[in-house]
Amino acid sequence: MLVLVATLHVSARTHAQKVSISGSNLPLGKVFELIKQQTGYAFVADQSVLARVPAVTLHVKEASLEEVLNQCFLHQPLTYTISDKIIVIARKAENTQQLNSYYVPPATAPLTGTVTDEAGQPLTGVAVQLKQQKKATQTNAEGRFEFAALEAGTYVLVFSSVGYGEKEVTVAFKGTAQQVRVTLQQQVNNLNETVVKGYYQTSRRQNTGNVSTVKAEDIARQPVGDPLAALQGRVAGLFISSSSGLPGARFNIRLRGQNSMNLGNDPLVIVDGVPYYTETLTTVTSASGTQSPLSLINPADIERIDVLKDADATAIYGSRGANGVMLITTKKGKTGSTKYNFNVYTGGSKVVNTVPMLNTAQYLELRKEAMANDGTALTDANATDILKWSPDENRNWQDYMMGHTAKLTEATGSVSGGNAQTHFLLSGSYRRESTVLKGNPLYQRGSAHLTADHTSADGKFYISANVSFSRDNDQTLASALSAFYNVAPNYPLYDSTGAYYWFSNEQNPEAYLLRTSRSNTSNLVAGSNLRYTLLPGLQLKANLGYNQSTMNSTQVFPDKTFNPVTSTGSISYFGASNLNSYILEPQVDYTRKLGTGTLQLLAGASWQQSKRDGWRINGADFPSDDLLTDIRSAGTLTPFTSDIDFYRYTALFGRVNYNLSDKYMVNATFRRDGSTRFGPQNRFGNFAAVGAAWVFTNEAFMQQLPLISFGKLRASYGSSGNDQINDYAYLASWRSPGYPYNGTGTLTPTRFDNPYYQWELTRKLEAALELGLLKDRVMLTASFYRNISSNQLVNYTLSPQAGRPSYITNLPAKILNTGWEFDVSTTNIQMKNFTWRSSFNLTIAKNKLQEYPDFEKSSYAKTYVLGQSLTIVKGYQFTGVNTQTGVAEFADLNNDKAYSDPEDMVVLGKTMPDFYGGFQNSFTWKHFQLDFLFQFVQQEGTNINYGGLSYSPGTAYRNQEVSVLNRWKKPGDVTNIPAASATSGKAAYNAYMNYYRYSTAAWGNASYIRLKNLYLKYDLTSCVQKWKLNGLGVFVQAQNLLTFTDYLGFDPETQGQATPPLKTITAGVQLSF
Repeated sequence: MLVLVATLHVSARTHAQKVSISGSNLPLGKVFELIKQQTGYAFVADQSVLARVPAVTLHVKEASLEEVLNQCFLHQPLTYTISDKIIVIARKAENTQQLNSYYVPPATAPLTGTVTDEAGQPLTGVAVQLKQQKKATQTNAEGRFEFAALEAGTYVLVFSSVGYGEKEVTVAFKGTAQQVRVTLQQQVNNLNETVVKGYYQTSRRQNTGNVSTVKAEDIARQPVGDPLAALQGRVAGLFISSSSGLPGARFNIRLRGQNSMNLGNDPLVIVDGVPYYTETLTTVTSASGTQSPLSLINPADIERIDVLKDADATAIYGSRGANGVMLITTKKGKTGSTKYNFNVYTGGSKVVNTVPMLNTAQYLELRKEAMANDGTALTDANATDILKWSPDENRNWQDYMMGHTAKLTEATGSVSGGNAQTHFLLSGSYRRESTVLKGNPLYQRGSAHLTADHTSADGKFYISANVSFSRDNDQTLASALSAFYNVAPNYPLYDSTGAYYWFSNEQNPEAYLLRTSRSNTSNLVAGSNLRYTLLPGLQLKANLGYNQSTMNSTQVFPDKTFNPVTSTGSISYFGASNLNSYILEPQVDYTRKLGTGTLQLLAGASWQQSKRDGWRINGADFPSDDLLTDIRSAGTLTPFTSDIDFYRYTALFGRVNYNLSDKYMVNATFRRDGSTRFGPQNRFGNFAAVGAAWVFTNEAFMQQLPLISFGKLRASYGSSGNDQINDYAYLASWRSPGYPYNGTGTLTPTRFDNPYYQWELTRKLEAALELGLLKDRVMLTASFYRNISSNQLVNYTLSPQAGRPSYITNLPAKILNTGWEFDVSTTNIQMKNFTWRSSFNLTIAKNKLQEYPDFEKSSYAKTYVLGQSLTIVKGYQFTGVNTQTGVAEFADLNNDKAYSDPEDMVVLGKTMPDFYGGFQNSFTWKHFQLDFLFQFVQQEGTNINYGGLSYSPGTAYRNQEVSVLNRWKKPGDVTNIPAASATSGKAAYNAYMNYYRYSTAAWGNASYIRLKNLYLKYDLTSCVQKWKLNGLGVFVQAQNLLTFTDYLGFDPETQGQATPPLKTITAGVQLSF
């Protein structure tokens, strides 16, 4: 849809078919939309022709339809005809006299039909024309149309609607009552579609910034519970990775890299104009880790997600937009009769990739070899697994602990409708998901969404309101069981009496199933938008919003789950968090003709306030394990944390936009922010940006190049701030340690004051080329960005004598993020019964610490390297295994005959990908629809044998990956796997435990290509029309179906020992009436 470059004052009564329009430099497409809104008449026209004709200036009030159309076409190379509320636009070269004198032979029967979209939903207002005739009609609220009187013959019906591709259907009409079923596909490369930029909207054609959009149909095709999962691989510049494959787990988000050294790097998320709190409310960490706040947003309620990247798109959000902005728009009601939609699917999920481990015979051989290498005799104390445990027991702990099939069911229903002035939508959803973990954990979520809007009869006043509420119940385990992947395969779970088996100070994996965690989280987002047209071109607006989130958690650790040697009795953890946030944003919008272009002005203010409180208490000395979930039954309660944070944020913002003849566009924004996270002296910051675009295909010299249907050059530069630090961090804080002195309470410092730190600042530069080829069948966007973040806000490390480890301050460091982004979308084949579309995105990104005066003297010299990425990981340079001793060796960079930190540390690699992207294909053939998405990532990472859960080959009670079969065994062996050793103090053991597992030997390729999503649907609507159903379809969808990788571990996305992403396959049904 074309976005008006002039604000219009529209007032008309449809039944009178009078039209009132006042505006300058209006595209014809927008004029047609206004006429349709006021009269109900629909238009049939070639959109590519309309895009090339001059805009018009109209100032008519209560004029007839014909008068308005005559003015529109006064100096245009077009003409029009009207038939049955359809206005057909054609070139003047056509013989209109002949068209007006056509003859329709007498008919013998009606020809009827239904038009739906790809999801089976009826389309209202679709123009239906008999080709080469002037007979035309349009679909009603149920998507139905009718030609009342046609004689037998062959007819070509032409279907067209704004935002959908035109379609021709040939019908062999037999002269008796006959029905046809037509599906229109949404235009992928529609340059006139709306682009949402927060406080205002524009079109792809006129946009001066960088905005990527993921629409409802792509989100709905994925059986995911978190909107972030639906974005993976679909947006250039946006890298999202999951932290765990368990329900509700948090996602890691980076939009165009990492701007801050150690503070907030997540983008701003706004839901229907309301800022959404993305920091976790988790006070007690479970097997899923910390919860993803966006898991409380039902993906089925989302209409679109717009991702704002560059300065032009984000600067109007000031200090909140430094890391980018994600705008989530939920579904709204549409004009038409009341519609009911239902969607249900069910299926299962499994862990796909496991790490091959030694079987019991191989494990025992390794253990004996280690003891022999160490010269240690076997005893019951150091070799229980060899001497006492059964050699016939061979348990695969990965299958045992996380090899179950998780069951998934989701049901969603909605009712919607409306008339010309009022619309509504009410939806509800329920999701039930078990996990792959043993013990049958269960995740459940229910949600409801209500939205309504109303426009006054004169079109001057508009109001909308929406409320979304969701609540989940996560019953899971307190610890991730994947950490037990390397327990000895012959470890006995129970003793001869049937009780848990214990020995030494080891823990029993089976006992961990009784350590449970339960959390209940609720989220409410409510917002309202008001708009009033005070004068032609002048609008007053206001956005109001409220967000409330609460979370209550309980974890229990019964005494019987602890090894008796180390147990201190049963323990429970109780925690709660609450967040309340308000926002109010009044605005003024003014549009007027200025010269040969259009000027738009926007001014507004923002006031936001939030309060968060949370606490955690540890309970002990319960009279019975049956009462561990009751905090009142604890004999001892120990406060662990208790916080109350208050945040207030105010801003003034403005925008100036000038569009000259749809060729040259300039957009400038400014924002002044005030945040209570800074001291009084530095509370306010100013941020601004400017963006410009040149649509060079609207120049006369480009008209002779039909291959290029659209071309635009754009660039932007500006600044955004960052205040993602703790509330009141500039003030000193104290706490009571709980240890009185001589009967008097004591206080210790928890934070030193610093009222002088200032705003972190990110300056963004971007240049881009957008091309449309072959009548926009091929769309290409290539963007280059260069972002520099300075005045870094960090937790600066202090000396031990200071009494606290760190405090907030500014550092003179500069972080550079650069990259190339490519987006390509194509319509490869578009035939009568077959369509093939593709889209591809690629991001090549770099990040580095560009500048830091006196870097070598800072405490960050141990963590970072000047000129390299902030995501580097340091370790030791593995040089090989000594062929005579089997001991791992490393580079001694300072030649001191020892391995020391940091002198001998090198950069192992970086966790930031070199490049990433996605490749999507969509096919439709008759009633079938197939869609699949491949995600690809080129990156490095930690292998399964990295870090503290990796052990020297032969360590007691710890199994090894099968790669250890290639270990050093005797002098002369050449291998990268050191000798087996199980005894602390031995050279091989110490080298492994202190250096090898933190070296380049445990670092490697973590790249992958993944079939992220597969969707197959069969449309049965034609079979059920006699039952007066608007749509019926059955579908199969899959997530993470295939993964191609050389990664040594569970999964290259999560890495480490986290539960990997799950392969999910579901089947479902869609029904609408």
